[in-house]
Amino acid sequence: MNKRRLRLLHLLRLVIHQKYIRLLYITLGVFLLLCTCSANSGESNAMAKQQKDSILIERFWDTYDFTDTIRLSSSATTERMLVDYLSQLSELTEERACENIRRLVLKTKVNKVVNRWFLQRLEHHLYEPDSSLRNDSYYISVLEEALTSGHLDGMMRIRPLYQLKMLKKNRIGIKAADFTFILSTGEFQKLWDVSAKYTLLLFYDPDCIYCRQSMMELSESSVINSFLQHSGLSLSQLALVTICTEGEMDAWKEYQQSLPSVWINGYDVRKVLTEKELYFLRSLPSIYLLGEDKQVLLKEPSSIGEVTGYLLNKYDDI
Repeated sequence: MNKRRLRLLHLLRLVIHQKYIRLLYITLGVFLLLCTCSANSGESNAMAKQQKDSILIERFWDTYDFTDTIRLSSSATTERMLVDYLSQLSELTEERACENIRRLVLKTKVNKVVNRWFLQRLEHHLYEPDSSLRNDSYYISVLEEALTSGHLDGMMRIRPLYQLKMLKKNRIGIKAADFTFILSTGEFQKLWDVSAKYTLLLFYDPDCIYCRQSMMELSESSVINSFLQHSGLSLSQLALVTICTEGEMDAWKEYQQSLPSVWINGYDVRKVLTEKELYFLRSLPSIYLLGEDKQVLLKEPSSIGEVTGYLLNKYDDI
């Protein structure tokens, strides 16, 4: 009798245990389903907001009268609209943003005065080195559309044609132009012969105060120094190449003594950078971050922080 009771108790425990496990699985399944639904709902809401923002940006100028030249006589309102519009373009993909800005330039062609005003302001915001809205891809789209207009003829085409030619040099994603420079030892070296996972290329003038500030910031950067000191089995993580493009060689030799010895400091003795315009050096310092195959990863970043941020995103273990 006792054995029978023990068996019954054992069976009862097994049943309860199985029911408990089953209930646990059901509860867990419901929880995961709710989490999935919540995540999908969040993603759907984010996508819906993105689509809504895209539509608003693409219709930004729909109600603007591009034939109204009087409105430009007090252009502060239009200027604010333009800045607001350019600030929002980053919500779109680069391709759609470029298409959108082309449509804006096309709309301005209905009036010569309006067209010129917009082209001048777009140049100021998208092209000038000190502009927080500077964007080469956007401005290339502006130039390409503007040059199809009959409003730019004769001498007026020279500047935008030159800008377009120079902006298309060494764009992000393509291999940077190779050139030869001289080292303080008197040896010559080519950019493409620099062996490193990343190459930070900086063009400078020893007499440029902004160049000195940038180089000081680089020399004090813990991120840059960590990458310079961290070497793989056969390949350095980072090479920092500074190229003097202005001034006399004696001034360069004197200044380079103050730079870290781990840097590769060169001088454009053949003047290929300035005379052949291999790079668009519209202002100094001019900085490029290159990949292992010397493809351009960053072109004229707005700050040293943008460079270090890029490197940190690639390597969390440095």
